[in-house]
Amino acid sequence: AGLAPTWWSDKHNKHHALTNEMGVDEDIATDPFLYQWAPAPENDSPLRKIQHYIFWLPFSFLFALWRVDSVSVCIEAIEQKRVGAKGELYALLAHYLVLLSVFPVGVWVPAIFLSGLISALIVTPTHQSEELFEEYQPDWVKAQFDSTRNAVMTNPFSEWLWGGMQYQLEHHLFPTMPRSKYPLLKNRLLQFVEENNMMGGYRESGEFEILKMNWDLYKRVAEADAVPGAPSTKGKLGQQAAIINTNSPAAKLSSSSSSSSQK
Repeated sequence: AGLAPTWWSDKHNKHHALTNEMGVDEDIATDPFLYQWAPAPENDSPLRKIQHYIFWLPFSFLFALWRVDSVSVCIEAIEQKRVGAKGELYALLAHYLVLLSVFPVGVWVPAIFLSGLISALIVTPTHQSEELFEEYQPDWVKAQFDSTRNAVMTNPFSEWLWGGMQYQLEHHLFPTMPRSKYPLLKNRLLQFVEENNMMGGYRESGEFEILKMNWDLYKRVAEADAVPGAPSTKGKLGQQAAIINTNSPAAKLSSSSSSSSQK
């Protein structure tokens, strides 16, 4: 797929460990193109006001951005002498050699942007419309329930297209479990919710309803005024695992905005 394992492990493992934590989870650090909460004036962008109309554009760039980030992290990993980094870079180079020499540009370019759009439409709404955390959540299991919503499929095509990611809560709680086993977990999780009196419960909505919820979030944030003192998507000094304290591509991309948030 043109993605580096080291980059994916660094990024996605943190997303699983600290889901929807503001300033830490890179999956909700999508500004200046998309905002999940009204930002502070110094972190705002004119694009926010129209984000509910143009969201499909940054969604489409998802895989393209991930490919660029993969190469960047891979090169850094070699400089840091991380195990297997050179092998990953060689594999990426081989991938692009085949991609550029075998497939016409008119095939692979649209494929990257279309797959990015489809993937973003599937993975984004299962978290972004749920609870966002300004502080570290010590109860990891509860945080997963509070920050995740499953999608209920209404037809066989959606079932195939989502590929198991409609069971996002099961995926977060048991990330190494084969996706084919996720449906078997639902009743056990419902029982767990009842036995532990979890207020948020087992959250699920239809696949089209959950997309509408995400669009409503973008619209609501677009229409809101900037909020002085609002949390930065890149974190703050002293915050554990804050994006600004890492070498991730997200930190470099926003070096100017993160420096202003530290003042």
